[in-house]
Amino acid sequence: MNLSGCIAAGDRVATELLLAGAEHASGPFDDHRVSPSGAQAALTAYHDGGLAEAVTLLDTIDPGDPRSRDRVLLGCLASVWYRAWGDQERSVAWLRHAEAGSAGVDASLRAACHRAMALHACHRGDEPLGDEHARAAWDAAPEEHTVLLEVMTTLSRARWGIRRERFTDAAADAERAAGLSQLGGFTGLEPFALSVAAEAKARVGRLDDALMDAVRAGRLRDTAQVCHDEAYALLVLGAVHRRRRDLVQARAALEGAAKHLPAGPAALALDAAIHGELARVIVADDPALAKDHAQQAVTGAYGHGRTAALLSRAWVSLICGDVATALVDGEEARIVAAREEQAATGAEALELLALVAVDPRVAAGLFQKSRQGYGEVGDWPGEARVRAVAAAVRGATGGRSARWEVETLRQGVSLAPGVADALTVVARRTPPITVLCLGGFRVLRAGSGIAPNEWQSKKARDLLKILVSARGRPVPRPRLMELLWPGQSLAAGGSRLSVQLSTLRRVLDPDRRIQHAHLIEADRSAVGLNLDLVNVDVERFLIAASDACAAHRHGDPAAAELLAAAEAMYVGEFMSDDPYADWTQELRDEAQAAYVSVLRARVVRSGDVDEQVSCLLRILRCDSYDEEAHVELVRLLQRAGRHGEARRRYRSYARCMQEIGVAPAAPDELGDPVHEPISRGARLR
Repeated sequence: MNLSGCIAAGDRVATELLLAGAEHASGPFDDHRVSPSGAQAALTAYHDGGLAEAVTLLDTIDPGDPRSRDRVLLGCLASVWYRAWGDQERSVAWLRHAEAGSAGVDASLRAACHRAMALHACHRGDEPLGDEHARAAWDAAPEEHTVLLEVMTTLSRARWGIRRERFTDAAADAERAAGLSQLGGFTGLEPFALSVAAEAKARVGRLDDALMDAVRAGRLRDTAQVCHDEAYALLVLGAVHRRRRDLVQARAALEGAAKHLPAGPAALALDAAIHGELARVIVADDPALAKDHAQQAVTGAYGHGRTAALLSRAWVSLICGDVATALVDGEEARIVAAREEQAATGAEALELLALVAVDPRVAAGLFQKSRQGYGEVGDWPGEARVRAVAAAVRGATGGRSARWEVETLRQGVSLAPGVADALTVVARRTPPITVLCLGGFRVLRAGSGIAPNEWQSKKARDLLKILVSARGRPVPRPRLMELLWPGQSLAAGGSRLSVQLSTLRRVLDPDRRIQHAHLIEADRSAVGLNLDLVNVDVERFLIAASDACAAHRHGDPAAAELLAAAEAMYVGEFMSDDPYADWTQELRDEAQAAYVSVLRARVVRSGDVDEQVSCLLRILRCDSYDEEAHVELVRLLQRAGRHGEARRRYRSYARCMQEIGVAPAAPDELGDPVHEPISRGARLR
């Protein structure tokens, strides 16, 4: 059997057979009664019929007396075949059988036995034991075997690192294995090493690097005519494309992977992973087929692959509206991930559970833990996605932080919905029209801004602004006419209003995908905006501010997070580009009051002086005559020993109070006994 040719073709089983002493099968055997059904016969069966034929033969052989040289060799080889077949129990049994008889064989076969045990230890993630056996094999091994063993054990460490979600270490090990393969002349193994590197890098958000490695692996396979591990290579490529949210490329790669599945029980895990990934990329086009793939993934998955399968079914179920199944699968995935210490998988489970949580405070806490999990493994796109999704759930899609997270994601991820993940869930929940009116007026249609020239009429924009200010309440038609065309007769104003309503509907929904009667609800007497179909940032802010302040009052542990999130949503005054319009004043005052309440709560909860000072200054920017904020700011600066700042802030406070005829508190009343007091009502110079 030409094992060198098999290694050149990327056959990792043949590589491990060589390291486990297969070359000794051509020599004399000291137990001729068993050699026809021993190592030589098994190698012949593998050469003629592949892994299935070798395992079939092994199933008929009794290990017998381990002291025979042939039995030691057969034990080493059988451990490789059974592990590749997926029967770990028999693999361990044969390896122990070989180890028991290794003391009575020559040094070269003993070295082969140590190499077989080193490979097995690394497959199980026992790196110290693997290193121990590898060192024991070095002295009696040919140099090329030493390099080859280093390649294979490093690859095993990389794959174990992925299973344990130590992705950065796994990527480094896989890259090292690829380099050693190239330097040692084992180029058939390089494509597999690159695929392992791509899998690890994709899990920490290095999506461009992962794609380069996966594509390079494919090219090397084609060039070197490597015929092994095709299914795994295409699965990794499909998974990278799925994480990039490239549906077409992902589906093509995964369907190709399904056509190249190897034989044997070991392929069940690979098959389950392919079904799970396929389910997530076809759910938008064929929900029923996606459900079938997800079910097959869960049915066939075992071990560390089960959590991935559960999450696939959970996301597909959530996209399809089956919240109950999503909740059950997500919770099981969370429990298993916690038990197995899988930080990234646990983070994804928490991300899903946050999306199905009914209580906003519970959701906020789950999102926070999810971000921490992604941060633990270094997955920056995961962190950015959770922040963007959490902001969208709170209705803060127009906030500065949310916009930054979306821009961060865009650097390596398509944001188009379709993949079964959190971004698609949120996209499907988000109303088709978003109105941003904090810090300026802007309207988004399906996530994209409506250009000024699309409005056709300033009155149509003004009409929408007035309806937004009414907060979903119907506005009488005469009131709208009076605001838009003061002094006009009702007859003339009624005709003009009908035209502007038609214009507004056309601008908001040019393709007529939304039922007009539902987007803007109008009858003969009044007109109103349907807030179920229109996402208005000030409405979301008021809800978030109310929830955050309530959490603060009740001592909720999530209050700090909720307060910070609510504050980030307030990016400016309501309708700041219409500062003198009477119809904006009521909602402007309400939003600003809610913002100030959030800031006051943050001052109370924060233990950081700079943060407290910043919040108080923002309160004073909203209302420079807020005596409570002035006094607290001066006292805070005094307690912090920042006496110069405290003195300047006191003078500003005194000046503002005198402008409105209020006597300021004396400095000594604010904890400043050192500086000379400024008497009440004294003139400031």
